[in-house]
Amino acid sequence: MNKLATALLTLSAASIAQIALAADETHFGSTIQSMSIDQQISPGNLSMRNDSTSKLASKRDLRVHGDNPKFQVVGKVYCKAGARLTAVQVFLGNVVINGQQAYPMATHGQSPKLTNIAGLPGTVVDIPVTLNVTRRYTGAAVDLSFNPARTYEQKLKAYVAKGNTAAEYLRETQAFDIEQTVSLVAWCRMDSGANSVLAGKTYPGDVSRKVPVTILYNGDPAIIDGPAARATATTREAEGGPPVK
Repeated sequence: MNKLATALLTLSAASIAQIALAADETHFGSTIQSMSIDQQISPGNLSMRNDSTSKLASKRDLRVHGDNPKFQVVGKVYCKAGARLTAVQVFLGNVVINGQQAYPMATHGQSPKLTNIAGLPGTVVDIPVTLNVTRRYTGAAVDLSFNPARTYEQKLKAYVAKGNTAAEYLRETQAFDIEQTVSLVAWCRMDSGANSVLAGKTYPGDVSRKVPVTILYNGDPAIIDGPAARATATTREAEGGPPVK
């Protein structure tokens, strides 16, 4: 079994254990009774390699390959007594619930808003969503996208800071995880005629889970830190003779 396959199997086992131990986070608005994600969300997988035609480490061009990961979110949402659903949606990223508003924060993808459940007091949902992946590191000062090459560059920088060379790191095949937050969001509206201060008002709620995306970096064994040193003449054939060529 090669090093890449071994790394993948080891990391996959750790990822599954991590999913099993992690607790979902929930934030319910005033009209939300309960929400849950009821099935495991399968981790994503991508590969990455150095696509530069140069073998100098400083000229590297790290590119991400593979289809954008797709997550299937299966769960349940229930409104409080007297309230009914208006919509359900999945965001890839954190969502902040503040009063009657839900604010997605630096999302890396989102599903269409599901509205055919409007009017129900609760429902089971099964929603697919695709992760938008940035394929290359550009060195931008601010980059809030899902960018595996940027994460790798950060790991490389930390390695070099310890006195190692970039080429050493770039030659090694390795696998690493990036956590992606998956947030299921629902909105419930209290009936206008309800005997409640919430009558006619709509509030959101969310349940979120962290799902790992495994990045498989294919090491470049031919990469070097700089050009090979040129030979220089240090001896002579005889005193006063020409330098040896």
